[in-house]
Amino acid sequence: MKIQKIHLKNFKSFQDVEIDLDQNLNVFTGINNSGKTNLIEAISLWHECFNEFFNDRRKNLNIQYDDNEFLNAQEDNDGYCVYKQNLKSIRSSNLNDIFYQCNNENIIEITCFLTGVSQFKERKIEIGFSLEISGSNYKIKQSDILDTFSTFKQFVLFLTNVGNINAYYASPVATIRESEKFATTPQIVESIQKRESVEVIRNRLYALYNNQRDLTLYDNFVADLSYILFNREQNIEFFIKSDIRQDVNVKINYKIESKDIEKDISLLGSGTLQIIVILLNLYSIEQQTDLNLILFDEPDSHIHRDIQKRLIEILTKFSEGNQIFITTHNESLIRQTPLHQLFHLEDKPNNYYQPLSKQGNQNLAPHFKGIYPSATNPIISSLGDTDGLDFINAIEADKIIFVEGQDDAKAIYLLLQKAVTPRNTKKYVFWILGGINNIFRDIPAYKTIFSQIKNDKNLWEKSVLIFDRDFLNDKYWQKIPEKMEEKLKLKTYVSQAYTFEAILLTNLDYLSKLLGKWIKKKDSTLDVNQQEIYQLLELAYTNLGKDIKADYLDNDKYIKETAYRYRSLRDRIKEKDLLGENVINVTEFDLKDLVRNYLQDILDKEEYFKFSSKKYVEKVIQESLKAYDMYFDIEQDFLDLLNHVDKSIWFAEWDFLTKV
Repeated sequence: MKIQKIHLKNFKSFQDVEIDLDQNLNVFTGINNSGKTNLIEAISLWHECFNEFFNDRRKNLNIQYDDNEFLNAQEDNDGYCVYKQNLKSIRSSNLNDIFYQCNNENIIEITCFLTGVSQFKERKIEIGFSLEISGSNYKIKQSDILDTFSTFKQFVLFLTNVGNINAYYASPVATIRESEKFATTPQIVESIQKRESVEVIRNRLYALYNNQRDLTLYDNFVADLSYILFNREQNIEFFIKSDIRQDVNVKINYKIESKDIEKDISLLGSGTLQIIVILLNLYSIEQQTDLNLILFDEPDSHIHRDIQKRLIEILTKFSEGNQIFITTHNESLIRQTPLHQLFHLEDKPNNYYQPLSKQGNQNLAPHFKGIYPSATNPIISSLGDTDGLDFINAIEADKIIFVEGQDDAKAIYLLLQKAVTPRNTKKYVFWILGGINNIFRDIPAYKTIFSQIKNDKNLWEKSVLIFDRDFLNDKYWQKIPEKMEEKLKLKTYVSQAYTFEAILLTNLDYLSKLLGKWIKKKDSTLDVNQQEIYQLLELAYTNLGKDIKADYLDNDKYIKETAYRYRSLRDRIKEKDLLGENVINVTEFDLKDLVRNYLQDILDKEEYFKFSSKKYVEKVIQESLKAYDMYFDIEQDFLDLLNHVDKSIWFAEWDFLTKV
């Protein structure tokens, strides 16, 4: 079971905020006072309310239980409620502090939308709580309890431990006390809930070491700790120096490698102590199989950047029964986090947040060339760090993708996220070249520089080139990419369609399905007939032949311009000695015939996608939408259309993306 979405009303800095969550790891960043810690506290408060209502009553959650008996368990005209003078999960000096603008007339509502899978079926439920002030207490109720309790009861029947959702809260660690008394399990749990987990760090290590339910937990904990701290080049060991049956204080020593001497763990550095606290949450012996909420408030405060990278790796490993929430200001940690798990909070009381991977890309100035800014750059810049971000991203990327323009970068990135199931976790940097002529002018310089810059491997080894076919005929469309790979060692992809958008015309059946989804999303009340859309697409596509003949084949001006473009490209390749030979080997006299023959061949074979510009793609789609009284703008709606791509609608021309 995981939290899919959280909705907050009138809690601290949030008046009405909704956040779509990742089911495994969520990293929240933003300027000071943007609400990062408030969000962590809201989740913690929801968990405290959940336990108040259901943890003590889980034994009664069975199919024979009388709902009305539960609802009438306490005398209250509003149904069952809980009164609490203090809340353990949040910071508050006065009762009013937790309300939006400290106005307790605004009732707090915290709602979590949960999803789980049982017997191959997905189950969903909405569980929320409201808080208001009653005298000197908080009055807590389950939202719409009369409608949701029965649903909740049915929901928990297929889960094993839903009544015992755990939450672990860790704050930054600077030092720990020199001594620590043995604590009971309830005392340890209370310290964790009160964000004082560092006060019981020895107790938790002791409990993990003596755990008899799973003897591998402690060994795995030490192995992961050594990996995060030392990348397995060194090992850390702990030595238990006390016994709960005989001693008042729990004493634990450590040493690193066999030659080291034993020392008390209070002498460990703040970064190491922070990692220990984080891992103790992941390896808690109280963990259950349904859901553990792991809440870290700026855990990277004392952690080196290389350690942060390995920490993220270990955190993502614990995704089966855990959902992890982290707040951070750290540039390195932000860059290490996949975009689908990264959120940027703004100082706005009303907002709807999605991960950065679902937010729109930046629009750059016309004719922009260079590194397409990473989605994290504006985020990091807002935190005050701006120097060299683009190039740092390129060095740390898994792939550098050369493209002609920013529209290509946006479309390709979107499809790359859909090319891998269940999720593409690679890091991509796009380098915009600004047109096909610039490719052959600038690529040699990039090769020279990129071959000398190395992280795990040099930048050129992880570079890929993707460009539009444009005016290239079949011979050169195939020959140029082959020579780029052979001579420059640059993996190159060029689709057989004229533009990236024209790929949609290579399979009208898929396009009709894609448009059907797009129409339904625009207006769910419409009765969409996919076969009708297909027939309209076919008719509009057939009519393109007349347009291509009139606009291009019968247009002497176009023939001359295209012949000139061929000559210019030929000369540039020859001048740079780029591909080792004159790849476009055509005389001046034959260039016009080359263009005419190619256009005629397209018309004869009805392969109009080979010469369909954006305006032609827009025209074909627009013709098919007339029956639904909808308008399609290729510049505005192309990316929105691609958002509906899935496994069943995957064009063959995109297959190369699965290898990038």
